[in-house]
Amino acid sequence: MHCLKKFKLSIFLVIWISLFLRSTSFALDNSIVVNRADINKQFEAYFLNAEFDLSFNEDIDEAVRKGIPISFIIDFELKKPRKYWFDKDIVKKSKELILSYHALSRQFILSESGNRLTAFDNLTQAKNELKQIRNWRVFDKSQIDKLDKYVAYLKIRLDQTKLPKQLQVDITSNQEWQLASKSFQWAFVNKK
Repeated sequence: MHCLKKFKLSIFLVIWISLFLRSTSFALDNSIVVNRADINKQFEAYFLNAEFDLSFNEDIDEAVRKGIPISFIIDFELKKPRKYWFDKDIVKKSKELILSYHALSRQFILSESGNRLTAFDNLTQAKNELKQIRNWRVFDKSQIDKLDKYVAYLKIRLDQTKLPKQLQVDITSNQEWQLASKSFQWAFVNKK
């Protein structure tokens, strides 16, 4: 009887570990990680540059190839830390990037919320461009104080609300479509 309990327990552990490893492999196939982000001043404005690691599985690739536009939302926040109260919100800005396929020209299109379009011959090139942000104007000099310390936050996520309704219903519990980076934060000091 005692051996049977140990046997059941070991079977339970093996099943639990295999499920854990399986969910970890999904997380490795589908992930967004912010590697680097910095803010540069140019004249009277500040611009964000960032790099992401972006990988998603064959289902999302196939959806793009079939003409379903995939939207990503990039959220930027700048806050001023306060000692005895909540941090003060200085800037909140969002930007949408849409990855789609144009069947007539057989090109993959990456468009921004500001309507800038870039065409690519293959999906790998489009995904490589999606992995970086260059010169995104996030705030003006007048919005921050000289020599103050701030904390900047950056996050990118797949916007499921822009997917076709039928697909939204199908993917609600599907981890493969739950793409979002953790909030990347860094200190920013206005030196000039």
